[in-house]
Amino acid sequence: MRPLAAHELDSALHVIEAAQALARGDDLAEMLAGLARQLTEFTDATACLISVVDAPRGVIRNRAGYARPPHRWAPGATEHTIADYPRTKAVIDTGRPYVCVRGAPDADPSEARWLRRLGYASVLMLRLAVDDEPYAVIELYDERARRFAGGEVRLCQALAAEAGLMVARAQMAERLEEAYIATLGALAAALEAKDAYTNDHASQIADLAGAVCDHLGIPPSDTRIVRLGALLHDIGKIGIPEEILRKPGPLSDDEMRRMQEHPDIGARILEPVPYFADMVPLVRSSHERFDGRGYPDGLTGGDIPLGSRVIAVCDAFHAMTEDRVYRKALSLEGAVMEIERCSGTQFDPACAAALIAVVRSAGTDGIGRDRVVRIAQQP
Repeated sequence: MRPLAAHELDSALHVIEAAQALARGDDLAEMLAGLARQLTEFTDATACLISVVDAPRGVIRNRAGYARPPHRWAPGATEHTIADYPRTKAVIDTGRPYVCVRGAPDADPSEARWLRRLGYASVLMLRLAVDDEPYAVIELYDERARRFAGGEVRLCQALAAEAGLMVARAQMAERLEEAYIATLGALAAALEAKDAYTNDHASQIADLAGAVCDHLGIPPSDTRIVRLGALLHDIGKIGIPEEILRKPGPLSDDEMRRMQEHPDIGARILEPVPYFADMVPLVRSSHERFDGRGYPDGLTGGDIPLGSRVIAVCDAFHAMTEDRVYRKALSLEGAVMEIERCSGTQFDPACAAALIAVVRSAGTDGIGRDRVVRIAQQP
């Protein structure tokens, strides 16, 4: 075997470094955006678009893009029908790359029209496969009329193959995460069976908390911790006598003091498990109030973990919109008005406003709490 030439070694190292950069991505969207940037810079192209294949619907959907400054990537539509672009379909079906140069005799008319619409002169299309199935189409655009060299195409394919492995791992991690959350949800529901709440109380609060975190711009990694904390925020009720939990009327002072022990009990249950370390302060402080009149520590304002402030307002909203043995549920609008009234006292104003925005994004007339929860589950 002959030794690699200097330029070949540089190219190989570039692909290895690019693959390592992809592996450092925290989530799938970031990884695909990184792939678009790496491919654009590697090929000295103008822009790159990665579109996910939706085979059942027969469309590709824009997912990530990058354009080298001063260019900007601004695709006109978010979805395209695969059948309208025969060459794109061929790339998806066969995995063979395709190059189209606008104005060339062999240019596919539909792809040439698309290039003209975007203002580019050439495109290289590649398939990104996951587990040998089409996952996405990679399109590298250039304002110059170029054919893309064979070595460039092969190295792009190598990086796309590595990205396919990364996507597969990310999807597996997502499935494991979903299973993990479902397991914790089942545990929380089993523990809540001794309470007067519905069995899916914790999972609904977790979904709503996730939507509020998204509205607040909380990073996905932190949102995950908040959702898990919401699932387990009342786990300490396992240490509260059932006659207190199920009492149909107001609690006595002694009973209230006993009830207020449950956040501390929950934190102590989770504390020995290293994996739960980030959740412990959220669970302990999930019943604190913004004005300092909560429990168990009487924290105020920013001293309360942000995740706990999110959980508190979601917990209260859910409780208001559920029937209890001692009162009927409020309407969604009635619960929203109560959240507004208590903003700045019981609740963090920013968290209260985010919750209200999530609820009102679907409207409040004639919709049930289940629809509000489904909003929280939307990607």
